[in-house]
Amino acid sequence: MTIAKKEMVSVLLAQLKIYVTSGYEHRFSHFDHLGNEDVYISLHDKGDIGKVASVFQHHGGRVITITPYVVDSGYQIAYHFDVTGIVLTVTLLTEDGSVDSITPILKSADWTEREMQDLFDIKIIGHPNPDRLILDESMAQGIFKEYMTLSDAMTGAATNTLWERINEAKGGHDE
Repeated sequence: MTIAKKEMVSVLLAQLKIYVTSGYEHRFSHFDHLGNEDVYISLHDKGDIGKVASVFQHHGGRVITITPYVVDSGYQIAYHFDVTGIVLTVTLLTEDGSVDSITPILKSADWTEREMQDLFDIKIIGHPNPDRLILDESMAQGIFKEYMTLSDAMTGAATNTLWERINEAKGGHDE
């Protein structure tokens, strides 16, 4: 029997209240014209991200992507989970630049966690394969936190603009 999306959102939020012992703030929810719901919450303790991942794993969910943002006090990281068309965006703050890996719980987090490590120098604690994902050794670890925002990088992803800006910031020349 398929559970309705509104009922599933209620189940997910109820389970999160039980398992996320430090609590969270439910920012808002939004239904689109197709009946899909986007839910936004902020964790009070970054250590609870594994509990969130476990709730989604229990329901057959996955990680869509993980997005880090540089903020004054460290990093804000947004985890975007999906289960049956419900997208839950979970944000957390890490002041020390580290976060527990959820890859052992949800394999779909593997590459995005490694990207965070490579591009923002965020320490992913307990990742089963912490090797660099980006094999170009000339690209310094944590390069995005130093030179540009992720949105700037994505704007230039289809052009040479990204690499021109990186080379310029490093004091190099375009080749």
